[in-house]
This record gives sequence, structure tokens and C-alpha cells, in this order.
Amino acid sequence: MKKIAISIGDLNGIGMQILLSCHDELVKICEPYYFVHYELFQKANKLLKINPKSKINLVEISNALKPHFAFKEEKENFLIYEFLYQANKIIDFDFELNPANLDAKSGAYSFLSFEGASYCTHLFLDALVTLPINKKTWQMAGVSYKGHTEALRDFFKQDAIMMLGCDELFVALYTEHMPLRDVYKEIKAFELAKFLINFYQCTLFEKIGVLGFNPHASDNGVIGGEEEQEIKKAIRMANVFLKDHALNLQNLENEYFLSQKEKEFSYKENIFLSEPLVADSAFTPFALSKCKYLVSMYHDLALAPLKALYFDKSINASLNLPIIRTSVDHGTAYDRAYKNEKINLQSYMQAVKSALQFLQIKEKNK
Repeated sequence: MKKIAISIGDLNGIGMQILLSCHDELVKICEPYYFVHYELFQKANKLLKINPKSKINLVEISNALKPHFAFKEEKENFLIYEFLYQANKIIDFDFELNPANLDAKSGAYSFLSFEGASYCTHLFLDALVTLPINKKTWQMAGVSYKGHTEALRDFFKQDAIMMLGCDELFVALYTEHMPLRDVYKEIKAFELAKFLINFYQCTLFEKIGVLGFNPHASDNGVIGGEEEQEIKKAIRMANVFLKDHALNLQNLENEYFLSQKEKEFSYKENIFLSEPLVADSAFTPFALSKCKYLVSMYHDLALAPLKALYFDKSINASLNLPIIRTSVDHGTAYDRAYKNEKINLQSYMQAVKSALQFLQIKEKNK
């Protein structure tokens, strides 16, 4: 079975309850490795009193110049491993939990669990699943990143793509945590075409729609329209390039050359729908029955309808990286932490299943 690294997230939120509640089901489909020290795991479980029957793999991170991953010891129901790497911060695991509260120490630990799990996945394991963090506690701990995807870009020096969704609807975000006043500046045909090509190659989705930027996708230039012209050009460039990978994408910026290649390859199917979609009707049941893979120019345009429709089972994935990373698509839920209330586990289980699916796609692309 595939070995899945799981970063622990914010220990003061609902992550540990999710982990413990799902463990016996999870081991049926993969071999999970939880990046948390034994002492902290026991402190959380003492509060939750959830005891899985299956053996539990824990990975304790330590600071070292050279990476090293090895079995350390067996203790009760635990198989404890250690991962040594050059950590960004001092690894402090000697602190008390502060359920349902913002806490800098928990924030620092959630970052280090994620950082260690990311590098260990790259070197020794198969994929990474992340439990929810609190961005404010990262900030309190002096972590400069605003979230997992931004950090992964820096760890691996690659343009990660953020995608969210479930089997019924997946959306990729061309821009993420950016003020709306800046988004239009980013919509340029060449850069967007690269994004579209990378998105397809990471997912192998077919029949992908790209949402327009302006209301009604500009109504043929009546409401703005400059951005839609760039989007249309990017779609054309991506469709032609995906029909012949030997082409130089930069050459396709030339309108005459692009038109000639479109005619030459017109017998082949397009991956992307040829026109930007009107966003206010792209999420209706009928529209999604025709096209359920979408690219959005900015965050809320796609995520507001996605979460209204499929909040409980959506996942978050970071694509176009040397590792597969998926995550739950919800936060730390401090209001429910350590109360042993019934919580929805669909997003977490789907995140693991999606990681396994993306691994298969990655292996096909090799």
C-alpha cells in the first residue's frame, strides 16, 4: 500500500479528532504516517479518549544537516519513526495544548509538522495529506507563509496550482490570496496558457472550462472585455500546444502562427472549451452536467459556489509539484474542538482517496 504522510495541523483544532476517528478506515486503503511527537499525540488523545484498534505510525521530526528517515521504536500501539532534516525553526514539542484557542507554539508546531512531512514525502514517502492549520497562529509564530500552497511553492521552487473540489466539481485557481484590485494585471495570455497546460498535465481532466473575469464574460466587450481577450488567446494557445508538445509555446503568441496551427490540428479534440464561460451560470446543475472541471481567475468567483454546493466533501490539492499534496477543505473549527461532537469526516477521507488517484496519474505521466 502507498505510504501517506499526514501533517498534524493545529493541535488546538479538530484535526486530532478527525485523525483518530478515521484511522481504522484509513489503514484499509493506505499506510498513514502521522507527523507528530508521541507526547503531543498522547496529550490530545487523553482529552479525546478515542482509541483506534490498528497500529499507529508516528513520525517525530528533529533538526539535522542531512535528511534521514528511520524506525526508532515500538511503544504500546505505536510504531515510532524519526525524520531528521534541516528545519526552518527550533522544534519545540514540550508545550501544553490549549484547545479552541489561538496559540503561537501550536502554530509553530503545525508549520514544522507540515514542513517535515513535505520534505519526507519528497524523499521517502508517496504523498502528503495536510490537516487544517490556522493562518493566524502561523503569523503569531513568525511563519511568513499565508498557507500550505504558498509554502510548497517556496520549498520546491515550482509554480504550485491550487485546486479544490470533489468528484462532482473541481476548480483550479489562477490567482489565489490576492486583492481583487490586482487580479486583472495577472491575466496575460502566455502566463495563463502555461497555467492551463500544467493544470491539464497534472490531472488529465478533459473538457475543461475557463470562467470569464467580467460579468457575463464581458458580453462581447460590452462590460470590459480586455481580460476575456487574453483568456481566449490563452485557451487557443493551450489547446494547440496540447495537440503537439513539440511546439514552442512562445511562438504561439504570434497570431498568424497560432491560426495556422489551429487549422493544421483542427481534426484533434480540444481539451479546453473554446470560449470563456459566464461564471453566474457555470455552476447550475445543467451546466455542471456538461462541464465539471473549471479554471477561475480569482478565489471567490469559484470557491463561493463550490462551498455552497459541496462544502462537506470538497478537498484542496496542490498540483504541479514534485510531490502530491491534498488537504481537507475546511478550517480548524475551534468551536467544536475537543468536545467529541459528531463531525463530518468526508473531506478528510476524500483527500486521502484523491491523493491516491493523483499518484496514479503521476505514474502514468512518467
